[in-house]
Amino acid sequence: MTVAALVAAALGFGAGGAARAQDGVSPEALMTAAAGALAAGDAGAAAVMADALLERDAADVPALILRAESAIAMGDYESGLNAARRAWAAAEVEPARYASARLAALALSQQEAHTRSQFWLRRARQHAPNPAEAQSVAEDYAYVRRLNPLSFQLEFNVAPSDNINNGTTNETLTIEGLPFTFLLTGDSQPLSGTEFTLGGNLRYKLREGARSLTYAEVTGFGRTYRLSSEAKDLVPDAQGSDYAEAQLTFGLGHFWLPAGGRDPWQFDLSRGRFWYGGEPYLDFLRAGVTRPVTLSESDRLRFGATWETLEETDGDTSEALALRASWEHVFDGGGVLSLGLRGRVVEAEGLDKAYEARAVTLGWQFSGSGISVAYDLEERNYDESLFVIDTRTDTRHALRLAVPVPQVEVYGFRPVINAERTRTESNVSRFDTESTGVGLTFRSAF
Repeated sequence: MTVAALVAAALGFGAGGAARAQDGVSPEALMTAAAGALAAGDAGAAAVMADALLERDAADVPALILRAESAIAMGDYESGLNAARRAWAAAEVEPARYASARLAALALSQQEAHTRSQFWLRRARQHAPNPAEAQSVAEDYAYVRRLNPLSFQLEFNVAPSDNINNGTTNETLTIEGLPFTFLLTGDSQPLSGTEFTLGGNLRYKLREGARSLTYAEVTGFGRTYRLSSEAKDLVPDAQGSDYAEAQLTFGLGHFWLPAGGRDPWQFDLSRGRFWYGGEPYLDFLRAGVTRPVTLSESDRLRFGATWETLEETDGDTSEALALRASWEHVFDGGGVLSLGLRGRVVEAEGLDKAYEARAVTLGWQFSGSGISVAYDLEERNYDESLFVIDTRTDTRHALRLAVPVPQVEVYGFRPVINAERTRTESNVSRFDTESTGVGLTFRSAF
């Protein structure tokens, strides 16, 4: 029977009027024939039969999926996208949502609408029927991301904390040379509450060559707080937004791979502004360079340097130079050990502003689970301080733990439980601080 005859029979038409039931072709049979035609490479025939099925029922999800697939096979990506969207809207079961989302993503990718294609791939990931299909979506997403000149990252965090304002653990302050003891009250004391953070990065490829890539990017983050009832009792007039922070940065970057090399240099230049308590606090200009060095399949080094100049709203300026180096080793039995060193010098006018800092970080990531733990130790020396005649020295300890939540994912984003304990010891009592926080962060799984 020809395609035209199959269509006519399915719709109940014949040369002499209404077809007899025993001569008709059921929708199920027509769907089977259409799927067979598509599998055999006859997308045109499959499209005709799918259209016939849709004449009977415009919300026939299998027919819409078949119509989308056949249209894409013929290069009619707009029709394929339209059919896939209709299938998604009418779908009531997971396999249909998965198939329609994959087809919509494919149609958009073929039209070079890569960002929208990534959106539909995240929808597909949400409804993937098994781990193998979920991995297939992740691989497609990585492929589309490489094609897309526009890339983006988002991260959201909620974290209760017992010290959102970096308040001191001491109740009094003594200034060297003065016969007085000052009582520390209000927001000099630790205030507890909940931190809300949203951060993101938007990057656009300006030019890409065989061994180089130039990009422009916008990076921003915002952090605000909700004070606990105990904190409000300590500072009745305070609001969480009084301690809010925000930053917006515009920058240019360049990757360059030397001939015969395997590790690219990265150069970046950025300009940004930082807000505190809702008010502009400082503007900055930053330049940096990063150089990874692969020693072997198991060992990798990374070096970096950053220079920046900062101008506060009150007119005070400062300059800073930071150097960093890290080593990472992957063990055969699983697990990654990391060691980092960094130093920073800040030159500024005024008391308690200029300092020299040096720090070391030791980290371990467990294989399989993705659980990581890190310890960070930093010492800062302030040459001129309001509180002591000699150097003010702050020593900061930080212990961090990150635990991905297994088998929980929402549109390709997985929750990670973060815990952090910090303690600062200073020869000035005002700067002795402690804080503990546990939060939930959502990060992309691919």
